[in-house]
Amino acid sequence: MAEYSKLYITNNGQALMAKMIAGSGNIDFTKVCSSSTQYTESQLQALTALSNIKQTTLVSKVTRTNEVAIKIDAAYSNVDLKEGYYMRTLGLYAVDPDKGEILYAVCIEKSNNCYMPPYNGVTVSAAYLQLYTTVGNADSVSLAVSPATMKHSAILPSRSEASH
Repeated sequence: MAEYSKLYITNNGQALMAKMIAGSGNIDFTKVCSSSTQYTESQLQALTALSNIKQTTLVSKVTRTNEVAIKIDAAYSNVDLKEGYYMRTLGLYAVDPDKGEILYAVCIEKSNNCYMPPYNGVTVSAAYLQLYTTVGNADSVSLAVSPATMKHSAILPSRSEASH
């Protein structure tokens, strides 16, 4: 099973959150991208884009889970994938009313177990992600990811969450 770091809100994501808190609109999460690049945690906050993006998926659902948190669902499959890769970095994108689409938050895979194989014409592999964004006093804003294990011919959610 994959083990991801906590997700780091990027500098652009923090600026967008400040705009929202100041009443300048809402946050519209647009997509999640996976990359084969192995970043370090110290690089994540300053990122404005991911390199070596291998797959992009739209956010399928955003749900408010309580007064301070929302859950963002997204799923990947390998149906159109010609080459397999390790999903080393995940990036959550959102729309900034002044800048357009920005990289809002990023996490890195730490266990080297999240491999998306190429489609072999027979068996579909998939990953289902649940991203949680919360507002609190300790870190202002943080995200946790519930990575799914790769399952053949099915998209199955995983309930284990990365720790903050």
